[in-house]
Amino acid sequence: MTTLASGKVFEIGRVTEWERGQRLAFTWRQANVTPDQVTSVEVTFRAAGEDTRVTVTHRGWNTVPHGHVARHGFPLQATQGHLANAWRASLAALNDRFR
Repeated sequence: MTTLASGKVFEIGRVTEWERGQRLAFTWRQANVTPDQVTSVEVTFRAAGEDTRVTVTHRGWNTVPHGHVARHGFPLQATQGHLANAWRASLAALNDRFR
């Protein structure tokens, strides 16, 4: 949940699966999309030597229309590339913070 500037409380998503230390899945949507334009995120954790490999899969962007602001006007493939870069940056920031 988050509170919008208007004061309205908005549910961003819900955890749909949780396997401690292995997998997290949740729904996700922006405040400016309709309830049927929900995307899903899956995060997996795998041992990689002394490190952990974190993989993020973010699906469902085909439910958000091409012209919608959430897609920044990009076609689906470009939107997915943009999101991949955003997830990489977020994970790198987390990695830096906890090293």
